[in-house]
Amino acid sequence: MIYFTLLTTPDYIHGAKLSGSYDFSHRQREVVTVIRTFALGLSVVFGTVLALPAFAGNFNYIAPGPASSVGAISNSEISTSGRYNPSATFGSTKFSRFPLLDFTGNVQTRGLGEFNTVFEDMGDRLDSIDATFTAFEDGDATVGDVLGEINDLESALDTNIALLADNFYAKPGAMVHMPFTPLDLNFQETGTFSFGVSSLTQGRISLLHDEIEFDVDAQAITDANDNDEDLEPTDFLRTTSSIYLKQAQVFNLDLGYARQLPPITFLDNFGVSATAGARGTLIAHSLQKRLYPLKSLIQDADSGDDSLQQTIQDDLTSAYNNYNYDVALDLGVTLTRDNTQLGFTLYNVNRPVMEYNVLGGACGDLTDDTEQTECFHAEHFASLGDMSLAEEHRVYPHLGIEASQSWLNNRLVLASSLDVTQKTDLFGEESQTMNLAFLAQPTQWYWPRLRLGVGKDFTDLEATQLGFGLSFFKVFQLDSSLNADLGDLFSDDLTEQGNALRSASASASFNIAF
Repeated sequence: MIYFTLLTTPDYIHGAKLSGSYDFSHRQREVVTVIRTFALGLSVVFGTVLALPAFAGNFNYIAPGPASSVGAISNSEISTSGRYNPSATFGSTKFSRFPLLDFTGNVQTRGLGEFNTVFEDMGDRLDSIDATFTAFEDGDATVGDVLGEINDLESALDTNIALLADNFYAKPGAMVHMPFTPLDLNFQETGTFSFGVSSLTQGRISLLHDEIEFDVDAQAITDANDNDEDLEPTDFLRTTSSIYLKQAQVFNLDLGYARQLPPITFLDNFGVSATAGARGTLIAHSLQKRLYPLKSLIQDADSGDDSLQQTIQDDLTSAYNNYNYDVALDLGVTLTRDNTQLGFTLYNVNRPVMEYNVLGGACGDLTDDTEQTECFHAEHFASLGDMSLAEEHRVYPHLGIEASQSWLNNRLVLASSLDVTQKTDLFGEESQTMNLAFLAQPTQWYWPRLRLGVGKDFTDLEATQLGFGLSFFKVFQLDSSLNADLGDLFSDDLTEQGNALRSASASASFNIAF
């Protein structure tokens, strides 16, 4: 009996001289194994990165605490006021304020609908191939039927990976503050001093696509069949398609100072008092990027062990071994008249810079096969303009404004914040947000306090952010937000529904102020 494998294109099979009887079942199912393992490899990578804990930022990247629901507003009862406008600590701190717990988790995404659609489509195609294989074994399908399924599968895989590369990415992240920081101390006429230690961990996962095909070595197949040896299906898979993972680990040590300015005649004429503040932040940062070739991921996932997850975790934790340092300077002013407040903040006045590790260059000199493959793939995608081998994240200055109006001794508050200029995150993606918030803040300690927020990003006007927060006993704060295209979020079309989501945040903090 002559055995043929269907790890091939129809051209190869049609060009072969078929005689005798044929048992396609084993080799054909190896193709299915390749694609199923391919899907497993993708799932493992995304799952591993999304599930990694935050080991400990600049607040322009992930909004902490109540700011995650209502934005960068200032109010004497909001613990995050001074974390944006450094002058706000003077009005929001009677004597001292500090948290015992402060944690925020966030995930941003695009193309989630395509992500779900691709895996549903590939699952349907694999089920169809299984059915065709079974029919072939039962004599109810021809070789041509099986070959057509394989050819369609190869084409669909290439198309679907291209679709993901064009539309999908995910950015999970988390921010924590060291207990008892930020610590705000108000010395009245001397001013308010603040000290904070925080950490931001964030990643960005996407796909880089290049042509995917099965390139069969006919002689290898013949030799393997003659020797009754198993073939490794991935040996015939040809692609440089890769998962592109960028990671940022940032530790911040900040010192701030705020005080009320001496009377200014022009402002006094309108009954306005002014407070000014400044904050300097020492930034320890490690920005890393990696390429994981899809073919390698398939082979690792097919091995059945946890080597793939361990490799990714080792790469991610290696960011803690190599840090660069810079300093950021923020300036703020707050104007107050009775129950009305207006604040201005100029962030990153000195334009700090953070650099990524460099990929590519002298690939042939690398002795590690995995590193060498990553190097060549990086140079390939850089030549296509899909990525940069060397890049930096320069934090350009930008201006923020916040305003608030309170009633009934600050029990009811309407507040807003606005990015006058655009800002970029650690991965170079721009945003410019506006938030409107309503606060209900009863004075009795046993009544919960309510925060409601709505926001817009001017770079993505289709989506709307909705925020909700509660404070219990004046100290325990829970906040959450959802940013989505609300119309598509309730669509009957699952792709539109998946694409509606832009980001989601959750925060918990335990703050003490007196």
